[in-house]
Amino acid sequence: MNSKKNRSIITTLAFGHGVTDLYANFLPALLPFFQNSFSLSKTLIGVLISAMGVSGSLCQVFYGYMGDKWGRKFFLVPGPAIVAVFMCFIGLSPNFLVLLLLLLIGGMGVSAFHPSAASFTGDMAGSKRGFGLSIFMAVGTVGYALGPLAASALISLVGPGKMPFASVFGIVMSLLLYKYATPVEKIQKTHSIINVLKVIRPHLRILVPLSIIVIFRAGTSIIFTNFMSLLINQRGFSLIIGGSVIFVFLLATAFGTVLGGYFADRMSRRKLLIFSLLLSFPILLALVYAEGVVWFILLILAGVMIGCANPVPLAIAQELIPESVTTASSIMMGFSWGIAALLALFFGVLADFFGGDVVPPMTIAAFLPILATVFVLFLPRK
Repeated sequence: MNSKKNRSIITTLAFGHGVTDLYANFLPALLPFFQNSFSLSKTLIGVLISAMGVSGSLCQVFYGYMGDKWGRKFFLVPGPAIVAVFMCFIGLSPNFLVLLLLLLIGGMGVSAFHPSAASFTGDMAGSKRGFGLSIFMAVGTVGYALGPLAASALISLVGPGKMPFASVFGIVMSLLLYKYATPVEKIQKTHSIINVLKVIRPHLRILVPLSIIVIFRAGTSIIFTNFMSLLINQRGFSLIIGGSVIFVFLLATAFGTVLGGYFADRMSRRKLLIFSLLLSFPILLALVYAEGVVWFILLILAGVMIGCANPVPLAIAQELIPESVTTASSIMMGFSWGIAALLALFFGVLADFFGGDVVPPMTIAAFLPILATVFVLFLPRK
């Protein structure tokens, strides 16, 4: 962040990330609504979560490659508008298949935005890449936290019929990105998939364990974020209460992300990952069973610990492949998160196996950070 202009671009990109992720995270708070409206099993709920994850994350690999080839602004700019429009229509879905289709198209906007925005942010941050990316990811996480709160408030207070009007913020954000956050860029020389593979191959020894770490860490976050509203509903609370709980959890994750970015530039990233992941496990496990004030404290601590591990793999990947930074970003933010989202289908089936109770699958999900820690040991010490 060497100049005022660079800081301005990072700020705009960060707000774009926040707006995009706000709409992208409408689904978790509305899962009880769709469960009741369409009589959905936990397996079909897992299908919805996985579909949004695959479209919104896994496809980032394709958009990252195309961003390196054609220019990042062509994918960055329309992202917020696309996700805003289609996610604001999900409340009007007449059946499960239409809902699924809207989620898939909305997810495409998420996929288009993320790798280009993350790589632009890394470029603009310069030597402060870890901190710059943590700001970008933290604002995104704040938006992600606001999503369930906004969705539950919209559908409870104004009704699904008026939800489409809320898409205006995403459309305005796309216009702001076009005007203020598309610096002149040098198109990468990575013009074919073969060349991309050549760029990635020498770094597989680090990229493979790094991706697995992100899969387990992101899988933990996805399961707890989406199943939290079902757990709250299972305990007899309203949609708005469920949305508020997810908001607090993800806001704590945003704080943890900034904290992780700060320490990522000042200490061993390997040690930071081990510390945050190992501490996540007992806190998440206790969270599933606790109640009252203790439960609320654990909710915040769980979010902070999960967030601390958030920016580190992305910073490592971008520094590892500077000649194809958009592709590197898409692997960490897209491919790995997309695979992690597929875990939701497995945990949905698991919940149905236990008679629809989400406590057993959430208990098992609490162990995922332990698995992630194992793969941190495969990373080099420096």
